[in-house]
Amino acid sequence: MRSDIIEKLVSVGLTEEEIRKKIEEKKKEVEGLLTEEGILSIIASEYGITLENKVEKLKIEDIVDGLKDVNITAKVLAVYPVKELEGNKKVANISIGDETGKIRLTLWNEQCNYLSEIKRDDVIDIVGAISKKGMKDTELSLGYKGKIIVNPKGKKITLEKKEPSRKDINELKKGDRYTEIRGTVVKLYRLRIYEGCPHCFRRVEFKDEKKYCNSCNKFVESIYIPICEIGVDDSTGYIKCILFGNVAEELLGKEGGELYSSLSELSKKTYSLKKAEEEFIFENFYYLLGKEVLMSGRVEDNEFLGLEFRVYALKKFDELKEAYNILEGME
Repeated sequence: MRSDIIEKLVSVGLTEEEIRKKIEEKKKEVEGLLTEEGILSIIASEYGITLENKVEKLKIEDIVDGLKDVNITAKVLAVYPVKELEGNKKVANISIGDETGKIRLTLWNEQCNYLSEIKRDDVIDIVGAISKKGMKDTELSLGYKGKIIVNPKGKKITLEKKEPSRKDINELKKGDRYTEIRGTVVKLYRLRIYEGCPHCFRRVEFKDEKKYCNSCNKFVESIYIPICEIGVDDSTGYIKCILFGNVAEELLGKEGGELYSSLSELSKKTYSLKKAEEEFIFENFYYLLGKEVLMSGRVEDNEFLGLEFRVYALKKFDELKEAYNILEGME
């Protein structure tokens, strides 16, 4: 595969020395996030070269914004309902993954018919997809001539749980995933709570005097979902941490419904909801200041505030393991 791409690049006028130089330049751009084969695929795309009939050409970790004719094999993690749009248009999303990561695949109009064949844990070949930058991460959409092959014969994907890697806060950079940090809570920003869908956790709206989820396209029994914002310091640096849903409830020791009731009472006494959210977390959870926390999550770049840590899980301290980590750091 690697040699095939190089041959095609040579055929459009590049020398092998120029190709090696472009590979090194791309490696610096992506900071080691892609394999050399993935980098070559990007370079080929930039020169208008399509690499067809290579079903297992890329892994999910190799997919970046702007690729065409992406062919991958992946496992279905979740299938979401079809949404009806204006103009008789339809859209549906599938969450897929392989041993290197996960990504969202979007289907439009007639492509949504694939959902009648696809279910969770199926293995699918995706042929002729296009990558683009989504709201948070890179996403895939099936191209005009793209297709999906469900459970191709002889292909299996085993997804292993990836253990997070421990980092100091000053080592964190945008895009870090499966990352673990340990530090002390030194600031309480605020606690927000919204009414959301119990299935997809997106906001619900009132429709016919009932709670309706536009994402799931159905009426639901809504739940109150907390979003807790704290500041953590580990002596090497400081970062704002966002805890969502069950993780926020675990830190605060209270469920979303109980938190919502208390916050609603306070909001009636203050001139703004944001002010109530700030006062509420400090007045009720001031004891968290100075608390040592061990968290796993991912790093995102807030356009206005810089790096933020989106927390997946709170972890319990293994005192023996932590002691070994300290001793290793002293060697």
